[in-house]
Amino acid sequence: MNNLYEKSGVNLSEACELERKISLIGDNIGRFAGINGNIASTCDGIGTKIIPLYERGLYKTIAQDLAAANLNDLAASGAQAVGFMDYIAVHKLESDKISKIILALAEVLKEHNCPLLGGETAEMPDLITKGNIDISGFVIGESAGVNNISPQKGDLIIGLKSSGVHANGFSLVRKFYSDGLLTEKEFKETLAPSYIYYSKVLKLWQKGSIKACANITGGGIEHNLKRVVPNFELDFDSFEKIPILEKLKELTGKDEFYNVFNPGIGFCLVAESFNDDIKEICKEFSPRIIGRVL
Repeated sequence: MNNLYEKSGVNLSEACELERKISLIGDNIGRFAGINGNIASTCDGIGTKIIPLYERGLYKTIAQDLAAANLNDLAASGAQAVGFMDYIAVHKLESDKISKIILALAEVLKEHNCPLLGGETAEMPDLITKGNIDISGFVIGESAGVNNISPQKGDLIIGLKSSGVHANGFSLVRKFYSDGLLTEKEFKETLAPSYIYYSKVLKLWQKGSIKACANITGGGIEHNLKRVVPNFELDFDSFEKIPILEKLKELTGKDEFYNVFNPGIGFCLVAESFNDDIKEICKEFSPRIIGRVL
């Protein structure tokens, strides 16, 4: 591999080593959501995508991406979201801009029956560089009474298309743009809001239509699928072909691309069959068979 992502400032191998070192804490390490009895919780941000979004005043996209990062992780546990909190760190507090993010976040969450309970805003000029902010979200869920059934050999892996880059790999995306390898039009395409699969996937859990699922975020499709299915095979030719992702694959190199970005598939379902519930409930995300459990 070219290790372009590491050269842009992100070391995936060190992230894996950190996960290994803290794994002794318990089985929750490495899951999409932490589980304690019937309670599930997630914590996530939107990485350095926050930089161009905030610079360009794309506050609704910040809200959508933050909700997606957390709700999609929660969807993998089959839990129902009962509350969301945010944390925003700023160089200088600009109430007009920050309020637009928080109000937009409340609206997005409302669409998925998840209230915004509160949060924290920290003004830290010595820590956050001028003109920048960082944002994180935390969602609490409770068991929706789903029955977790272990995937078996022959079960299908069904992919749901992504809107594009979503919110991963932006240290590399931004470097490509600053180096002139992405046009302004192409860079704008990378900033499309992430899809939120949560509500659709929760319906599938409640109907007993799926056995497991994976949110395809940092680390690519194989790394994230391995968090729920140890052995599988994928048909890479079946993935949704999205022009901006094809351009990033060309720039990054095929091997590294699949370890950094979602490949046109933003979420995966594991099911015994490609049943009518999946086809109908998830039709806006063009569900398709992309692999099998081994």
